[in-house]
Amino acid sequence: MKVLALTGVAPYAISEIVKNHVKTLNLKNFSNLVVVESSTVGDILFVTNTLKDDVISSTEGLIVQIKKIEITNQIKNSKVTEESEIIVSKVQVELLGYASCLKVLKTELMDPLLVILKIKSLYEL
Repeated sequence: MKVLALTGVAPYAISEIVKNHVKTLNLKNFSNLVVVESSTVGDILFVTNTLKDDVISSTEGLIVQIKKIEITNQIKNSKVTEESEIIVSKVQVELLGYASCLKVLKTELMDPLLVILKIKSLYEL
């Protein structure tokens, strides 16, 4: 199965997906924003806590289906950074099962990560 991958997702968020089967992720990482922007409701994604550069054959993760997508701007007043506007993608996903990566197909910095998965188990697909 060839799908796009959300990477670097916090372990607690992955645990909540497994526990509740549905979770809305708030994504700010540019790589993950590109994945969401390249996806539509109903698409299947691979979700892992492994960082994008570290995803290799045998990386473990979840297979999820997108239920809802919302992309918004957030304004933050910060003395630490030069920017005050952040793009946030809220994507609601539903757990379908577990998978491991067989092959990484696309690893360019500005492109969404594309992987081929080996399905371990599925709730439905």
